[in-house]
Amino acid sequence: MDKLILGLSTTGVGMLVVFFGLVILIVCISVMTMFTGRQKAAKAAPVPVKAAPAPMPEPVAEPEEEETDDLSVVAAITAAIAAIWQEEGHDSGFVVRRVRRVQNSSARARAAREEQIFSHF
Repeated sequence: MDKLILGLSTTGVGMLVVFFGLVILIVCISVMTMFTGRQKAAKAAPVPVKAAPAPMPEPVAEPEEEETDDLSVVAAITAAIAAIWQEEGHDSGFVVRRVRRVQNSSARARAAREEQIFSHF
């Protein structure tokens, strides 16, 4: 019975020490955030994003086996890239030269690619 009480008291003291350590860590991080001013910068008025027209891709005159360069798909991909780059603050222009599907990859590579793509949803 003494071992059970000793074990429970050790567990309780350990949990209290960890809890108070985490509270102290949270307080320290909050104080450092106030000193560095990052919290004020995050709450500042958002910078208006200028609307830049997405450049149209140049048509590529390459013979392909399948008709995968549908202009609407290319335009959608170009617009998505432009929107992401505009959010991140990139000002450089870009042109999507070619969009093609990769058909000759192994099943493992296709599964890994699909997992990577669909893990962000």
